[in-house]
Amino acid sequence: MPRPPAVPLAWANLAHDKVRFALFTAGIGFAVVLMGVQLGIMNAMLDSNTVLLRRTNADLVLVNPARKSLLFREGVNRRRADLARQVEGVRSVEPLYVDYHLGMLRHTADDPNERTQTRRVRVVGVDPDAGLLNLPGATAADWERLRVPGTALYDRKSRPHPDQARHPGETVFGALADGVQTELAGRDVTLVGNGFELGFDFGTDGTLVVSDRTFAGWIRAPYTAPGTDPLAEIDLACVRLDPGASAADVQQRLRELFATGGDVDVLTRSQMIDREKWFWWTNTPIGFAFGAGVVLGFVVGLVICYQILSSDIADHVAEYATLKAIGYPNRYLSSVVLQEALILAAMGYVPGILVALATYAGLTRLTGLPMELTFPRAGLILGLTVAMCVGSAWLAVGKVKKVDPADVF
Repeated sequence: MPRPPAVPLAWANLAHDKVRFALFTAGIGFAVVLMGVQLGIMNAMLDSNTVLLRRTNADLVLVNPARKSLLFREGVNRRRADLARQVEGVRSVEPLYVDYHLGMLRHTADDPNERTQTRRVRVVGVDPDAGLLNLPGATAADWERLRVPGTALYDRKSRPHPDQARHPGETVFGALADGVQTELAGRDVTLVGNGFELGFDFGTDGTLVVSDRTFAGWIRAPYTAPGTDPLAEIDLACVRLDPGASAADVQQRLRELFATGGDVDVLTRSQMIDREKWFWWTNTPIGFAFGAGVVLGFVVGLVICYQILSSDIADHVAEYATLKAIGYPNRYLSSVVLQEALILAAMGYVPGILVALATYAGLTRLTGLPMELTFPRAGLILGLTVAMCVGSAWLAVGKVKKVDPADVF
């Protein structure tokens, strides 16, 4: 009868005491949760600030090179967008207008004359017939109604009112529903439809979508010189390609077209999203605060894992000395410690990532931030966990190498 395979020494060292092994696993899992939650909050902040870009039906984007974020006002001249329409492979170029307005929106649930405190709302202007935005919840009938000047689609996931006891279900802009008469930039607007889902972000509390005609008259006209076109400057010119056209080829043609002017940058939608994230990462506290949290979680896990491996080596010093006395080299003993580290990484990662997922769900419900654990992000956390445990093993193997059989026997 063949003998069963031997239990690996590293597993036997860790698992012989089940309670202690569970505590070891919990310690590594705690570090995984700490890193995962910090990383999740950071990515939620970055994702929330790019959700509008991700909802655009565009293959390429024309943007002013000086505009480092949607928060700024530098635009692309409409004539440049007209030139782009003539390039081979371009099916359409649709303008998207964005403005960030400190608006006074009325409460309607209690008193039509009561106003909320000033809140920052993002106003997006588009051609209702262009199909430029993919907004969950917005129907074809809603876009049809948006053609009427002075109407707006509203974000039902705007930031909730801080006093939900007195204003249940309301946002910081008041009660948002179909037919609500509200105020924007000193002009009356009517909300239409049942609302779309976009969500608030680091810079705004909600979003209104209006037609380009309403945007010109309500938002841009008061700040435009008489006799000039309020829509002469486009915030983002969204390029859609002909079926089968290569995005890389069209992008190169457009860059060659605008090379001399230096006033238009041609990006893919993913490049535009990355640039927006980079701005928020490098120019706001998001990157530092939550990046430091991830580093802190890594250091905490490194210390925990080192203490676990050190204590395990101390408990089995006689066994390590015996292996050394019968001829096993330091390389073998070091490999045992490394295997223990990898076992701890695997056993701690699974419960840790499950707890992190539950925390994501709870924080999403509580804050409204879109906390998502994608495969690349889960892979990053796994990589950090493995690196953390392997680093601890590298620090702990010195104790094994110093074991002297003569001192034990």
